[in-house]
Amino acid sequence: MQDKKLIHSSYNNELVLKVTPGHFSSDRFHVNYYIDMATLKMRYTEAKMVAEAMADKYVHRVNISSSSHLLQGYESMMNMGTVTKPVDTIICMDGCEMIGALLAEELIKMGVKTSNKHETFYVITPEFDNTGQMVVRENIKKMIHGKNVLVVLATAMGGRTISKAIGTILAYGGHITGLSVIFSNIDEVDGYPVYGVFNKNDLPDFKLSDPNDCDDCHAGKKLDAVVNSYGYQEL
Repeated sequence: MQDKKLIHSSYNNELVLKVTPGHFSSDRFHVNYYIDMATLKMRYTEAKMVAEAMADKYVHRVNISSSSHLLQGYESMMNMGTVTKPVDTIICMDGCEMIGALLAEELIKMGVKTSNKHETFYVITPEFDNTGQMVVRENIKKMIHGKNVLVVLATAMGGRTISKAIGTILAYGGHITGLSVIFSNIDEVDGYPVYGVFNKNDLPDFKLSDPNDCDDCHAGKKLDAVVNSYGYQEL
């Protein structure tokens, strides 16, 4: 692995994504960067900044990573794409529970309403089986059925995991209002836009490769580590 690089958010210069160049294997892909999410998900100050950015992107539909502050201000003043649909439930995946709770607070501050009769949000962590399929138990069905659901994740790489989650939420009668992630390699999943605090414009040389068609593998470069949204295991 090479030395770690720091990428500062154009939304907030204090919000930093830590990435390490190298040759890594995930559950389905080979990637040329390990993206460290630990601090952003688990330290309050950083998680709060991520939640603020997610709330702003969700409410104003602004592409934070590729827009200037001037453009953001103009779009906000023009109220372009401002959300009026309420959010009832925030589903947190990839260990994003702290971000989800803080995001609920930020959305309330920004005037996003809920249609829940108790006038507050549900923030839930789903269970997954060994095939990666989301499992909905009886005690949380009511938090999804008929609810407006915002999904929060660490990353959106190829979209397969998110697509499975979307299918489960829809099957249980939920309505998807948005997909908010820390780093996004894609712009949409199943027709739903993905709102990334950081995206491929922030890391333009990021590569996601099929293990059978990986340039680094073809070049004889050994794998450095196995990675997922929680961390890495060196080889």
